[in-house]
Amino acid sequence: MEENYAVKFWGVRGSYPAPGTNTVRYGGNTSCVEVRLGGESIILDAGTGIIPLGQELARRAIQGRKALKVTLLLSHLHHDHTQGFPFFVPAYMPTAHVQIFGHAPSNQSLARVLESNQSPQTFPIGLSDMAARKTIRAARETEDIVVMAGDAKITAASPRLADDAARIRILHSYAHPGGVYIYRLEWRDKSIVYATDTEGYVDTDRRLVEFARGADVLIHDAQYTQAHYRGQRPGASATQGFGHSTVEMACDVAAAAEVGQLVLFHHDPSYSDETIAQSEAHAQTLFAETLAAREGLQLVLRGNKKRVTLASTKKVSDRAVKRM
Repeated sequence: MEENYAVKFWGVRGSYPAPGTNTVRYGGNTSCVEVRLGGESIILDAGTGIIPLGQELARRAIQGRKALKVTLLLSHLHHDHTQGFPFFVPAYMPTAHVQIFGHAPSNQSLARVLESNQSPQTFPIGLSDMAARKTIRAARETEDIVVMAGDAKITAASPRLADDAARIRILHSYAHPGGVYIYRLEWRDKSIVYATDTEGYVDTDRRLVEFARGADVLIHDAQYTQAHYRGQRPGASATQGFGHSTVEMACDVAAAAEVGQLVLFHHDPSYSDETIAQSEAHAQTLFAETLAAREGLQLVLRGNKKRVTLASTKKVSDRAVKRM
């Protein structure tokens, strides 16, 4: 099995897509992150970023001449985290297997939401008309999702796994309307925490801090500037209670959890590249190892724990490599 544990960002915006000249540097697609650990491909959320990712996955499968298996984890079912799925190419490939896990009361209710997104009134192709084999499962906070040899299954939480297996742990957060799942992906001695659509508490979200403790990478919602959150941004109302964090909230969690790298995520669609760059610079004064997510950014975890290599087809940092 390949040794690299890599994370690539395909969509980094929140709420709605934001194409245009002011969003070229960081990108305008909504939430979608690809995690590749060994030979596995795990997708976090299905915003519009999953559309180019799906095209890339199909290309890889054709070049590799093998059936495609992917695992899709949905943090929750709000539109900006599911809107790209009807255009996900692997879901139309008869030889592909798409395994979907998410936050829902039951398998049936999760499937119903996805079906409603592609009802005849809203989309010309129904979920059942997509040719790939689809496994749809509601997961629980008390369970783990284990991925090995392309297959994903829900199991009782267990401290022991096969060496090549990836464990996905779940934290059910109530810091977003309707609730949201925060995921921790563990493979060998490396870990990534995906904490989108969460809002900070007074004195920090202690449950999240413990869940993210010691992670190599923390991807954390940082949708708003402090001024916007407080209602001090001209032309914008306060956003407290909307279920999204500020840069300061994200940095507080990263510092308290002693993570290696913080990635600011779920940028407000109204923010220009300049605004996000300013937020990134401010965050680095609070937690030095901070980056703002951008489309094409790739983090590669290799070798010893606490070493992350940054690589991208776009400019991502003045430093090519960060050591933690």
